[in-house]
Amino acid sequence: MEPIRALVLSGGGGRGAFHAGVYQYLEEIGWDPQVVVGTSIGAVNGAAIVGGMNAKQLAQVWHSLEEHNIQGLPPGMRGLARWIAHKSFGDIMDANLPQVKPEEATSPTPDHFWPPLPLLPRWLAERLVGRWINLLDTGPLKRTLYRRFGFDEKKIAESAKTLLIAATNVQTGERVLFSNRAVSKYETGEPRRDVFPGITAERILASCSIPLVYPWTYDEATRAHYWDGAVVANTPLGAALDAMKNAPIDVPAQVVVVLMTPWWEAGQAAPQAARRMPDSFGEAITWTLDWALLASFRERLRLIDAYNRFAERERAEGPGPYQYRLVDVVIVAPQDFLSAARIIDYDGDVSAKLIEMGYTAAKQAFQTHVVG
Repeated sequence: MEPIRALVLSGGGGRGAFHAGVYQYLEEIGWDPQVVVGTSIGAVNGAAIVGGMNAKQLAQVWHSLEEHNIQGLPPGMRGLARWIAHKSFGDIMDANLPQVKPEEATSPTPDHFWPPLPLLPRWLAERLVGRWINLLDTGPLKRTLYRRFGFDEKKIAESAKTLLIAATNVQTGERVLFSNRAVSKYETGEPRRDVFPGITAERILASCSIPLVYPWTYDEATRAHYWDGAVVANTPLGAALDAMKNAPIDVPAQVVVVLMTPWWEAGQAAPQAARRMPDSFGEAITWTLDWALLASFRERLRLIDAYNRFAERERAEGPGPYQYRLVDVVIVAPQDFLSAARIIDYDGDVSAKLIEMGYTAAKQAFQTHVVG
């Protein structure tokens, strides 16, 4: 029996080129997902896939991207702060980021701000530094969604594939999902209250709104402000299973989860990258961030293992009807840590390497994966 398939794309900013390589391999072997779940850059790539973009086209987009296609300095940032930002970002990115025009910007201008130059008069500090509460602006990303990733709200709404994207409510800390169709709870069949209908460019921006780095995004329909979904759930695996509710329960599921962090199963030898301690401040940040992002996924994976044991017991006892679906999870992950600095670094040459890494990782994952 052919399984129903779901693709879960984790967040990771400029590391998202890895997704494109994974999708190239999946397309090559004819693995076509009926459900796509994306967080942050995973929401961007997921929307492109559900909107009809093929693997070659997605890879071409990533080859063409540069930093200024994704972000710029907020319009409220003044001269001294811009100079400091350029100096700081110069160690991470090649681009001399331009300031986003006010009519394109997504950044709010705060009424109150902490003056970084407290010894100077407030008016002078404001003139030198400006008013801003996020380091970068996502106005260019919104433009790129349409021009490069081919975002089309109507195509996504009419797609046969289900798309869910994750965001975090700034004021409550709750994870929410936006989807192109209704989703019910796996256990009860009741509609999920944390899933809101409709995929818009603003909601994709919401999923990408890394706290402090990018501005939060306001959603008019839900009257709420959102940050990046990875703040609380970088790989919402449960949402993928709930989106399969319309498929008969005796149809098994196969879920491909694409991580941006080295992964190994219990009992397996750790990859070479994790057999040592981080030897720099940058590596320590990368490890801390990646392990934090994986925490909720590990818990969900344990829950799926428990459900699978129930499903196997049901099938051993008789022909049904069944309550639990058998779920096979294939994890695709890099062999080494991908620098945290790459989250805001978009460069075509590096993206090419990440695409190749994603393809190789997916091929290896499928060749070595044992069902169950």
